[in-house]
Amino acid sequence: MSIGPVSNGFGSTGLSSPGAGSGEGIASLNGQIRQDKQQLDDWTTCVSAKTTKGQAEIQRLSGAISAAEERAHRLTAAQSHTSPASPLRSVDVWA
Repeated sequence: MSIGPVSNGFGSTGLSSPGAGSGEGIASLNGQIRQDKQQLDDWTTCVSAKTTKGQAEIQRLSGAISAAEERAHRLTAAQSHTSPASPLRSVDVWA
């Protein structure tokens, strides 16, 4: 197996903006991170990992994974701050 460019980069997750974090968007991003981590594991164990180009690709993919993980954390945090309280937790002050 040789190391080549990743065809499914992080820019194609379908999220239009950093604040557009739906549950599906976060799940999609986490799925992409899992796939890219698996690709990274494959690349680090192949013969091409010892080449200059292979090391550069591994480093690039590692950086992309880190950036995507940070984005997923931000989306999760933003979603938890903006999600409405569930009706079970609401307090009826007129009762």
